[in-house]
Parts: sequence; structure tokens; C-alpha cells
Amino acid sequence: MDGRALKTSALARPDGTITRGTTGINRLRRSDRWLLHCPAVRSVLSSTPLVVDLGYGATPVTTVELASRLRRIQPDLQVIGLEIDPARVAASQPSRTAAVSFRRGGFELAGLRPGVVRAFNVLRQYPEDAVAPAWTRMQVALAPVASSSREPATSWAGAAPG
Repeated sequence: MDGRALKTSALARPDGTITRGTTGINRLRRSDRWLLHCPAVRSVLSSTPLVVDLGYGATPVTTVELASRLRRIQPDLQVIGLEIDPARVAASQPSRTAAVSFRRGGFELAGLRPGVVRAFNVLRQYPEDAVAPAWTRMQVALAPVASSSREPATSWAGAAPG
């Protein structure tokens, strides 16, 4: 993955717990549109065209929709849906495309170094005191951003140090 993966021995066991997995067609369209039009997201994706959709749920529909929308601005974008439930990952494989794949993973992001992580839908199912450590774990795994992009990025995603 051309430097987009972390080297770690902790990848065998995803960090997190299985959540209820409810999802639906166009459920996250508003957040997708916000990402599509956010200058900081555009900047990050131009240098790191990798997005992780963490905790995509019982079906991969929202991950496929995210890729479809963001590839309008970044045609070489790769979106990887991560789920902690191995049965959901297996069930998602028929939805794979050249731009979308599915893996088992949690807050460790399966060792990936994405430019953007969409995880709020899974985080809302966690107790409040568990959110900050999970958020920090994901921030550390983000790909470093150029210094010109860091200021706006910290307000929406907590950019990784770089």
C-alpha cells in the first residue's frame, strides 16, 4: 500500500466491540456531501487518497455510497470498510470493487494510514468514557498531513502529527 500501512503486531485482534450494525441506503448522505465539499478533506484526499469507513454495519451500502461520492473529486480514491464482526466482513465481499474493499478491523484501523476516517456512526454506540481513547487511537493512525492542511484539518478530524 505504498507506505499507507502501519507496521504493528497488534493487527491480529481488532480494537473495539461489535455494535448493532443498523444502516440503510443514503443514511449518511449528508455527512458524505459535507466531506465532498470540505476544503480540508479535499486537500487531505489529494495527498492521501485512502478513506476508512469504520463500523459500516450489517450491510456495506454506506461504504459503497461514500466511495461513489468521494471519487467524484478524487478518482483514484480507495475506500476500505472496516468491521469488527467477521461475519459482516464476509457478507460484504460481493460488494467489492476496484475502489472499495472490506476488512476486519477496529479502532486500530487494521494498520492502515488513511487520510480520512468516518467513524461517528459506530462511536455513538459506545459509552461516553470510551470515545476519547478510541478517537485518540484513530488520530494516531491517520496519515500525516502537510503543514498547510493541518490547521483546518484539526477542527474536523484531529489531524495526526506529521
